[in-house]
Amino acid sequence: MPFSKYFTIFLKTALFMFFCISQSGSVYADSKGAARHFDKILNQSASLRLFLQDFPKGADLHSHLSGVIYAENFIKWAAKDGKCVDLASHAIAFPPCDSAQGRPSVKSIENNDSIVNGIIDAFSTRNYERRPVSGHDQFFATFMRFSAAGAGRQGHMIAEATARAALQNILYLELMQSNGMGDARALAANDESFKSATKLEDLIKNKAMNKIVDDAILTTDQSEKDWKATLKCQDNAENPGCKTEVRYLAQVIRTFPPEQVLAQTILAYKLIEKDPRYVGLNFVAPEDHPVTLRDHRLQMEIIRDVGNHFPATNISLHAGELTLGLVPPEDLKSHINEAIHIAGARRIGHGIDIAYETQAQDLLNHMSENNIMVEINLTSNDVILGVKGDDHPFSLYRANNVPMALSTDDEGVSRIDLTHEYMRAARTYDLSYRDLKNFSRNALEYSFLEGNSLFQAPGSQKTVKACAKDQPKKNFLSKGCHLYLEKNKKAMMQWELEKRFVAFEKRF
Repeated sequence: MPFSKYFTIFLKTALFMFFCISQSGSVYADSKGAARHFDKILNQSASLRLFLQDFPKGADLHSHLSGVIYAENFIKWAAKDGKCVDLASHAIAFPPCDSAQGRPSVKSIENNDSIVNGIIDAFSTRNYERRPVSGHDQFFATFMRFSAAGAGRQGHMIAEATARAALQNILYLELMQSNGMGDARALAANDESFKSATKLEDLIKNKAMNKIVDDAILTTDQSEKDWKATLKCQDNAENPGCKTEVRYLAQVIRTFPPEQVLAQTILAYKLIEKDPRYVGLNFVAPEDHPVTLRDHRLQMEIIRDVGNHFPATNISLHAGELTLGLVPPEDLKSHINEAIHIAGARRIGHGIDIAYETQAQDLLNHMSENNIMVEINLTSNDVILGVKGDDHPFSLYRANNVPMALSTDDEGVSRIDLTHEYMRAARTYDLSYRDLKNFSRNALEYSFLEGNSLFQAPGSQKTVKACAKDQPKKNFLSKGCHLYLEKNKKAMMQWELEKRFVAFEKRF
């Protein structure tokens, strides 16, 4: 055999051995076929949608449960529940209904195309640009209009969220919801101890608050029971919507007086302490609301001070969902900083005004070095704030190695889904297939799922020692890896994501 052939064989063998060694303990192996196909179809909307619909997505971490619901389902539920609609505002109301007073039953108008379309527009940002109202005002106004329609339907809401997630190959949802928060606010409004100098530890022990906690947990129990019943999970456990993993963030409504925000925050911490389904807390409602602007620092201090009385808690906060013109420059300089450095946020929702923050570069460096992730909601930011494309800080975060994950915010209100957000990100910022895989992985890595990660460090594809010799493309696990995954739910979900990547990429 000629020397050149011996040398070629040697070179190929050496390269193969190097590849095997370099990939030891790693699950990172992009499919060249999938990447080539993605590059080919990036500017073909229908083909890209088809590709990304099935593309495995780790999680949606920024999703308000009531905002998930499409208007058509709210209308259907309101009709079945005997509720009414105010024809002037298109808001759903509780009975009694009165057609003569402009409050007919929803059932009586559910086939009236004109009225139904008016309700859909009122419950969402559909066609908002044709109306004399800003996207910001339209977005936030929807929640009061459909609130009554969702009453008693939380289990059906979870069913809609999980079923839609399953259709898009999403493994995990962290849903923000406010069980018990109205009762906590009422308690604070009527109990003078929340307004006085009562010691915080005494407020935490408040017996009425403990009752609210127990009731909120019972509500969650019933909601999950209804979710499973709606999808007929008992008879069809393989229904993908039944298998979608769900956890909750207790969401505090921050546009109320300080004592009511305090009571809600105590409830959130107590739910997290008592019920493992609650994996963190968040503060929600418009960040430009006068109360939020006035009390932002105080609210961050409330999170910190209440948190000092509880075990370490996961915190994700809406911060920086502001832009110049919506508020004065002075209101853009501190919210992200305060959320991180005072409240201890591990994730930031939106983060649009980062460039306006005082010492913004230092803040970006801190977020990068401490793995503080940003939940990116492109459509929401466009509609509410008018921020999109190069005006969005997406590229700034990316250039500074701040971790990001794509999320929907309120897919029903915006009439989108997570696949739409992956498409929008890919085409707007010329992302590669590898970039999308990183975003998908980030969503699980920075989730608040219980347990440790599959990976040695965030952003790494090197698996922990227990799974170093295991590969997702194989149908078996070593004993050590099996035990590790059993003990760590986050790692188990990450392993499942890698298996889904393998199955998806085999097509190409």
